[in-house]
Amino acid sequence: MFFKFLIFLSSLALAVDPKTVFDSNGISLWEKIEELERQLLDTGTLSGLVNPCASNSFADPNEGRQTSAEWVRIVFHDAITKGIAGPGLGGLDASVSFESERAENAGGKQFINVTIAQFNVFQSVYFSMADLIGVGLITSLATCDGTHKLLPLRMGRIDATGPGPAGVPGPADTLAFSLAAFNRAGFSQAEMIQSIACGHSLGGVHGKNFPDIGGPFRPDSGPDPANLDPTNTFGRKAFGTTPAAFDHLGIAEYLDGTGLKGGPLVVGLNDTENSDKRIFKSDGNVTMNALRSATAFRNTCFTVFDKMVNTVPAAVTLSDPVVVRPWTMLESQLDLTSTGTVNFTGKIAAHGTPAPPSFATYQYGTTGGGNTGSRTSQVGVVQPGFTFGGGQPAPTDSLYIGLGVIKHYPFWDALFEPVNSVSITTSGSTYTGDINVGIFVIPSMSFFQGTDIMLRVAVLSSLTTSSSVINVIAWSRVAQTNSLAFRIISTTQTLTFEKTVGSYKIYKTTLFSGLASPIFQASLGTNKSSKVKGQVFKTPCTAASIGLC
Repeated sequence: MFFKFLIFLSSLALAVDPKTVFDSNGISLWEKIEELERQLLDTGTLSGLVNPCASNSFADPNEGRQTSAEWVRIVFHDAITKGIAGPGLGGLDASVSFESERAENAGGKQFINVTIAQFNVFQSVYFSMADLIGVGLITSLATCDGTHKLLPLRMGRIDATGPGPAGVPGPADTLAFSLAAFNRAGFSQAEMIQSIACGHSLGGVHGKNFPDIGGPFRPDSGPDPANLDPTNTFGRKAFGTTPAAFDHLGIAEYLDGTGLKGGPLVVGLNDTENSDKRIFKSDGNVTMNALRSATAFRNTCFTVFDKMVNTVPAAVTLSDPVVVRPWTMLESQLDLTSTGTVNFTGKIAAHGTPAPPSFATYQYGTTGGGNTGSRTSQVGVVQPGFTFGGGQPAPTDSLYIGLGVIKHYPFWDALFEPVNSVSITTSGSTYTGDINVGIFVIPSMSFFQGTDIMLRVAVLSSLTTSSSVINVIAWSRVAQTNSLAFRIISTTQTLTFEKTVGSYKIYKTTLFSGLASPIFQASLGTNKSSKVKGQVFKTPCTAASIGLC
């Protein structure tokens, strides 16, 4: 039996129906789209690591590293080897996570391993590492761009299980080698120039990784030579005078010979390694001149980065570009009390400019076609966002990624009536989603003890027989050799009947052990529960054995 829970979401006019495309784990593109929306509307996720644009997350600020620039660089290093192993093979598939030791990925222990470690916190059955690399790109560009434009991302990338072929162009490679690499990956000469010029709007070259190009740097051990700058220990030389702004000014400096004149890959002392100069002037600076204005730079760069982030293996089916909807469900779960009452709780998320209203209003529809009357969420909480200074969040953009003011609306309801839907109608919009109260994981009756979990599932007694088999599948993360990206595995267990509570039979299992960041789904034949993240099991087991909880 299904009761429909609806947070009404406007339908998307998609060329690919995301509800009909599933990956090898049985997860649909639609579920991945919703997870992307939740990621972008949650202030505790990736966007905070690149705000402000000059941030050097989780590293010594004197190293001169810039997280936003590293997140852009890793996309290029992952995607550009498409086609080397054969037509349709390679592209943005997170194979770069296995390639940090390669010479062509100089500084890989910093920009690859650190970046993958920043992303893997959010990796799950919904979110591949390759998709997270894409999220890193769009949040970096949105944070660093003066208009905070958020590039709509497609979802559905599949992670490689090992390294890809070598072949990333480097500073000392010839123009012919670089052009061949870009052509093989599907990029024209003009797009090659655009990709390099746009990417090198951010960051710079570090002498630690490129001693012939970057400035002097302090070794990892030993005293500093007297003439070295202790605030730039990796010896960074910026590409332009605004390395923490995604803008066109570096283009003008190159064309006009002003400022940093295009940076260390244009005017470096070793002309063999002035790869930017070779690439930029390869068409007589026609492409560079076309990037001179702020508008042309922004439009062209977002277009070429959109192409690069969607350079994927031919076997991958991507969703249509995802535009974050004005209203969505940030989190929700069903629960069962000790007396058999079903509770439904969660948070609704909204964003926009001007700010969304103070409350979300909604009503439950009943099985007879009526409704339970209007209800109101708790007051919407404006997300604090991040600040560039002054201690106050931006008044019109909570996260500086172009989504405007973000609010979270907590809600809680006990479901006593035979409802089959709940509609939320706020600011003239209506959104929908489903939930199954016939079978669901019970957070308040599930416990953890170390790495062991006691899991309980509620099933309406009317759906069961004496021979009913209740299974639960758990998706979790496991480490991989030579990569900081995780691999997703699944485990299935059969539950045993424990007791009856109200209209529900309770089933349990204690066999889950050592699962990292698990996500659960229970099933009775083809009747499947909503998926539940193990993090909602907030109650630790204090008994001597998890089996007693």
